[in-house]
Amino acid sequence: MEVQVVKSVVTSVAGVLVCLVATGLVVVAFQDRPAAPTTAWGPRLPTPAAEHTVFGARSLMRAGRCAGGQLVAEERGVHEVGMCSIDGHQLTVAVFATNTQRDEWASHMTSTGVVVTGDRWAAVGDEAAGPSAFAAALVR
Repeated sequence: MEVQVVKSVVTSVAGVLVCLVATGLVVVAFQDRPAAPTTAWGPRLPTPAAEHTVFGARSLMRAGRCAGGQLVAEERGVHEVGMCSIDGHQLTVAVFATNTQRDEWASHMTSTGVVVTGDRWAAVGDEAAGPSAFAAALVR
């Protein structure tokens, strides 16, 4: 009977030790994780694990209720440009690393259509209705 009690105690102690080691490993793993980004839009500098992941433009198009969003250009860490449609209007949507880059792009695009801008993003369409609907969808 005493042997069973000893085996039971040893098994319990071993289980507690395994749980403590596992908890310690989890704590160590999460200590070195980078903080979550503080911005919602815009390209991020790529990491090796996310080298082929698209940031910003597709998320912005989805948030703006723009259908058929497709990335058409990107310069990692600088800008991303996509095309989509909202309420039957074709739009070109772009996100930028800085508002200065957004302003430069928007000034060139005013000759092609109506441009609306927000924090590090811009959208251009042939008629005012498309960009306006896109901007309004983002405000909600």
